Amino acid sequence: MSFVKNFLYFILLHLVIASPQINLYLTDEVNDNKTDIVFQHNCLYVPTFTGNENNIHRIISYCLTEWSSKWNIEENSVDQKFTFNQLYKQNITSQQLYLWSAPMDVVERYQFYLNHLSISNQSSFMATQLFYNCTLPRFGPLCQYSLDT
Repeated sequence: MSFVKNFLYFILLHLVIASPQINLYLTDEVNDNKTDIVFQHNCLYVPTFTGNENNIHRIISYCLTEWSSKWNIEENSVDQKFTFNQLYKQNITSQQLYLWSAPMDVVERYQFYLNHLSISNQSSFMATQLFYNCTLPRFGPLCQYSLDT
């Protein structure tokens, strides 16, 4: 009986272990330096479940409120970066970028690039936009964040 119980725990533990998917929202910065008004950006939305009889679901947002220009963010030399054109040539879809924890702004811009690839001159400008393929535990538009344990 103990062997079967341990075997089932092992199987269930294997199903529970997963790698996190972290998609930031509002990562495109607004270049409006006319005021000191700070907008929320680089937001992480976390769904929660209260577990009471009403089964209330909520989404908690964690956002930065200081501009990244106040921080010294260095060029990432560890993780690979790809242009939209390189991603297109490798048949990468926007859904794959989403599953790879790309920021939602990047996912949306890449899909826009794919949609307008054959009909617009704007796609030539967008072809040079970059996607940083972050390696866990790093995430963010430039892989500048990490959730260390």
